[in-house]
Amino acid sequence: MTTAHGIASDLDRVGMGLAGVLATSLADARQRQADADYEQGLRNASAAGRAMAAVTRQRALHQAAVDEAAELRAQVARLQRELATSRQETATAKAETASMHRRALRAEGLVLRAARSA
Repeated sequence: MTTAHGIASDLDRVGMGLAGVLATSLADARQRQADADYEQGLRNASAAGRAMAAVTRQRALHQAAVDEAAELRAQVARLQRELATSRQETATAKAETASMHRRALRAEGLVLRAARSA
C-alpha cells in the first residue's frame, strides 16, 4: 500500500542515498583535485629547480667570461709594454747603426785622403 507517508519515506531514503553518493563524489573530486595540485606543485618545484640551475650555470659562464676578459686585458697591456720596449730598442739600434755608418764613412774618407796624400 502506498501511502503518503510511505512515499515520503521512500523519497527520503532515495534522497539520503543520493546525498551519500553526492558526498562521496564530492570527496573523490576534492581528493583528485588535491592530488592534481600536489603533482602540479612538484612539477612547478622541478621547473623552478631547473630554472635556478640554468641561472646558476649562466652566472658561472658569465663569470668565466669576465675572468677571461680580465686576463686578456692584462695580457694586452703586457704585450703593449713589450712592444713599446721593443720599439725603443729598435730606435736605439737604428741610432747606433746610423752612428756606426757615419763613423765608417769618416774612416773611409780618412783612408781615401791618406791614400791620396801618399
